[in-house]
Amino acid sequence: MQAGPGGEQREVRGTRRERRIDRRIGVLVRILYLAMLPFIRFDIRGGARARTAPNLIIVGNHRSMLDFLVGLHTARLFGRYPRVLLAQQYARGRWMGPIMRWIGAIPVPSGDDRGDALDGGITALLRGLSTVVMPEGRLHRDTDDRISLGEGRTGVSRLAVGSGVPVLAAAVLGADRAWPPDRRPHLNPFRRRTVVIRVADDPLPLGGRDHRANTDLVMAAIGGQLARAARAHPELL
Repeated sequence: MQAGPGGEQREVRGTRRERRIDRRIGVLVRILYLAMLPFIRFDIRGGARARTAPNLIIVGNHRSMLDFLVGLHTARLFGRYPRVLLAQQYARGRWMGPIMRWIGAIPVPSGDDRGDALDGGITALLRGLSTVVMPEGRLHRDTDDRISLGEGRTGVSRLAVGSGVPVLAAAVLGADRAWPPDRRPHLNPFRRRTVVIRVADDPLPLGGRDHRANTDLVMAAIGGQLARAARAHPELL
């Protein structure tokens, strides 16, 4: 059954809107990356087959607010402008809220893994968009073990199973040294901080109804990339 003229017009408007958001994400990430470059040295590797999938759920660990920039910048290197899924409290923030809405971020009710709470993310994925998700859901604060992870929330599995889109695991090491939680970022050009990003070469497809087991697989994949980063830069541990 073909869509009528009204449906076609809505589809065209929707496509144009997504392209505008792609451009906004590209502009914002470039500006923020250039602003941080005098203070941060980025080491990004991996993702050999990241371009082959039509779209992806990009997942990573979460220790710093810098992780959002790192995730979007890394995705842009692979030609992707993903929508960020973030806790609703951030989407309503005085400063972050308008920016997140401007780049099409998708708010998710905090602490809620129910399927209907993720409808916005699943819809975006079914439209062919990619997303960035931090499965831990909140900042993981463990300065004694910098390659430890918090418990992943099952929403990442519900997104993947509900949309049929594979997961691409990534890990960030050193972001919490460059921008510690609850503190301002270190902005000393004479002591540039190193931030290491390792991306899995192959996307991970998920299926079935055991969302806990799927989420454990995702967290193990992130942990594997985090171990790779640590082997390359033990000085960051």
